[in-house]
Amino acid sequence: RQWLKNATLVLVATFFFAVVPATTQVAFAQDESPWKGGIPPPTQPRETTPLEVEDIIERSMGAVCLERSRDPLGSVPIDVMQARPSLPLAHPDAVAGLKRAERLLPAARDLVVASLRDLSSEYNIEEFRIRAATQRVLAVNRIEPDVELRDNASVILSTPRTIYFGTIFLAGLQSDEGMLSVLAHELTHIADGREDSLQPLFRLVGRRAATLTGMRIAGRRPEELTCDLMGAMATRAFIQRTPGKELLARRMARAIEHNCVEEDGTDEAHLSPRNTMRALFALDPTLGSDITGDPLVTFKLVEPPSIPAKTTPNVTPRPRRVTPIKERVSPRRRRARS
Repeated sequence: RQWLKNATLVLVATFFFAVVPATTQVAFAQDESPWKGGIPPPTQPRETTPLEVEDIIERSMGAVCLERSRDPLGSVPIDVMQARPSLPLAHPDAVAGLKRAERLLPAARDLVVASLRDLSSEYNIEEFRIRAATQRVLAVNRIEPDVELRDNASVILSTPRTIYFGTIFLAGLQSDEGMLSVLAHELTHIADGREDSLQPLFRLVGRRAATLTGMRIAGRRPEELTCDLMGAMATRAFIQRTPGKELLARRMARAIEHNCVEEDGTDEAHLSPRNTMRALFALDPTLGSDITGDPLVTFKLVEPPSIPAKTTPNVTPRPRRVTPIKERVSPRRRRARS
């Protein structure tokens, strides 16, 4: 019996030392193999935002709004624009805004194409989608003012070469950087088109922002957020192209400072203005670093967002954005687009 017990103990010990190192090696191999790109595995993302990073995001938002209050060319906050009476087409501020938008449109087209390629490369979006989106962006050649759109901007897929601007919005975006950011936003909607070419990108960006911030970003919100992100990216590239005497912090703040609202309302299609800023700072840490001057704090991507299941080019168009948006504007919407 004693011999049998000893033999049993030897077998158990041998099995234990053979199995434990193997499993331990696998565990460390997974930890030391970050995502290198390509088709990511079909898993849910597990990104985390440390408390100190949340503090940085809040401080960045405060810096944006403080910069806006000091800037002679600071954009008017969305809620302030909403409270203003309509502006006629001939109002000097609306006319000046229209001229600014028309002057910046060619640069905005080029910058959106470049930014779209950068973002799509980061998220591994198929090339055929980017080619189609690029063609649509480069075809846009007209800005049309509209009194009824008030503090909104929109695009209509039946007239894909035109961006429609409310006259209050034209007047409220007083800087080149603020105007270019909104132009880039609308051009990204046009880039998506009837074929929904950029929906995989929108979903991935929305999923990543949701895991970083803990916010619910579903429905049309991923698209709107990605358009805002493209606006910030295009503005940064514009600033690099057009150096001047103004500080980088002030110029970058102009890209998003129209979100510095007191009444932080929202709707089903958009995050609230302040939550939009939170998501943008989480997605693009360089944005906060540019504005605050703090060292760059990056977010570790533990696992990439799962790739959308639908990647074929033959996608049935959705009915959205076909009806002119001006017929669907509600007072609660911070900006009724596309």
